[in-house]
Amino acid sequence: MLANFSKKRRSWQHLYPSEKMIFKELAGKSGWLGDVLDAGCACGGLSLALKDRFHIDSYTGVDIHADLINFAGENINSGINSDFICADILELELTKEFDTVISLSCADWNIETEKMVCALWRRVKHGGNLVISLRLTDKSGINDIRKSFQYIEPEGRTAGGEVANYVVFNINDALKMMKSLSPKPSLIGAYGYWGRPSQTAVTCFKKLVFAVFYLKKGSDGECRLKLKLPKDLYDDGQKIS
Repeated sequence: MLANFSKKRRSWQHLYPSEKMIFKELAGKSGWLGDVLDAGCACGGLSLALKDRFHIDSYTGVDIHADLINFAGENINSGINSDFICADILELELTKEFDTVISLSCADWNIETEKMVCALWRRVKHGGNLVISLRLTDKSGINDIRKSFQYIEPEGRTAGGEVANYVVFNINDALKMMKSLSPKPSLIGAYGYWGRPSQTAVTCFKKLVFAVFYLKKGSDGECRLKLKLPKDLYDDGQKIS
């Protein structure tokens, strides 16, 4: 696993278009992301990818895999105040809240996705944002590792390697989950596009919308939507709820 993650996602050019758009949207003209928590940070490369583009006051990376965290602590020098913690984000107690909480390619690999989203939301400061990637469909979603999973290592399919849950949300179910957070987000924004599942994924879907959302933590009032998602994601009479 270390060999697979240690060289990936270490520069801005390594990020997906959806991720780039969301980070630029959040940082705005000031370029400020503040105190950042990266849940599922792997080898901490995101700190390098963001630091040259934006102002970050501090970066805290959390991952459950000790070898990845050890590598990050020994090899990642972003020039900002950084801390790398080996822990399960569902069990980790943190004494501070963060301006920007990030979970990219992590929550949608987790069996307890909704619990993880709630745990991340609790760590967002008032006025801050949660950034999270999700796979979307206009059909029924799936959260069953027996039926939808992805090999963690590229060669895993032939070697019978370790797998992770491959969670896919129906768009309205995803929005319902986000709107049920407490306090309710004041804004839910997203950018995404259709694509094919990874070659290392085993799933019933032939195409999915790969989206990155940002949720602003404001009042318990009205929740505005700012969704830049494919219009045909809402086919078959569906409406954004």
